[in-house]
Amino acid sequence: MTTLSVKRLLGRILRLIVRDSRKQEAIKQWVRRVLSLFGKGKQSWFDNGHLYLPEVQIKPQGTIHSAVLRVIAVSPQYIFELEQLDPPIPAYIPNEAGDRRLTFCCNICGATNTDVALDLVSNREASSCKECGSSLRVRSVIHALTSEIFGDSLPLPSAPISKSIRGVGMSDWEGYAKPLARIFSYHNSFYHQEPRLDITNVPESEFEKYDFLISSDVMEHVPKDVDKAFAFMAKMLKPGGFLVLTVPYKPDGDHEEFYPDLHEYRLISTAGKTFLYNRTSEGIEQIYDNLVFHGGDGFTLFMRMFSEAGLIKILEDSGFDGGIKIYRDDDPRYGIVWPISWCLTIVARKAQHAGSNPG
Repeated sequence: MTTLSVKRLLGRILRLIVRDSRKQEAIKQWVRRVLSLFGKGKQSWFDNGHLYLPEVQIKPQGTIHSAVLRVIAVSPQYIFELEQLDPPIPAYIPNEAGDRRLTFCCNICGATNTDVALDLVSNREASSCKECGSSLRVRSVIHALTSEIFGDSLPLPSAPISKSIRGVGMSDWEGYAKPLARIFSYHNSFYHQEPRLDITNVPESEFEKYDFLISSDVMEHVPKDVDKAFAFMAKMLKPGGFLVLTVPYKPDGDHEEFYPDLHEYRLISTAGKTFLYNRTSEGIEQIYDNLVFHGGDGFTLFMRMFSEAGLIKILEDSGFDGGIKIYRDDDPRYGIVWPISWCLTIVARKAQHAGSNPG
């Protein structure tokens, strides 16, 4: 089998596909930057879609390893993914103070985050990517989404363009909504602004239209008819489609509705405090104080606390009959390290055909 040095390989590729000398030099500089990330060691070579680096220095430890990088994209630029590191390094890197640290690639923007405090990375809502500000929760959403679509967890910058796949988000974080719109036929939607989607009243024109839906920390804010909202999400999916879902939930106990008789309601603010006024269907007036709001625009009052068992039941009862998976495993490569075993990302799939068994 013939092998080529990286330099010779680059020259051949450039002569074959790039005629513009300025573009050739730009690509050369890009490849030099890629190689510089892995240090200067013995002669590297390229063979059968793999870049072999016999001697690289990994920061911040300063240890020497051999590495194999696999080409996962060639257009519009070469993108490499680490396939093998010998000897392997632990995901958690203790510093001199004994604190645990993590170096990870953000699967949303592709940035390498070096030596980040594990307490920060494993905080569900904390911004822990230096470039895009992603949190554990949003990285976990993308981890589950790409795993379901491509069969492997991929960073969005290296995910293949797949415009035949249709998806919709519900008040998704803009940090991943934009790259998703680039990769898929995807759009974001909102309850309080255009493009609007009232998940408790979805028109039939939206039924069986999408391959995936994303609902990340939305369903705990739906004011009422949450069962109907889950049923409509199932109806929006094509057979075999799936929902990527995150909500705050507890590991045990029962589903808990904080305002079970909600009917005609509004928020009232006075003297610097906000109350919920409700008139029940029987005409009884209620006023609630000590309200809890989550961040974001729109109606973000915390309405309910799900339980794991209750959440699975409501999904099954709502038409998600193709299997339910909770993404429990960590993936430190992408900064996904859970300190708890609940509030995890859930994928609920609609069966391929009516009456088929869950897979």
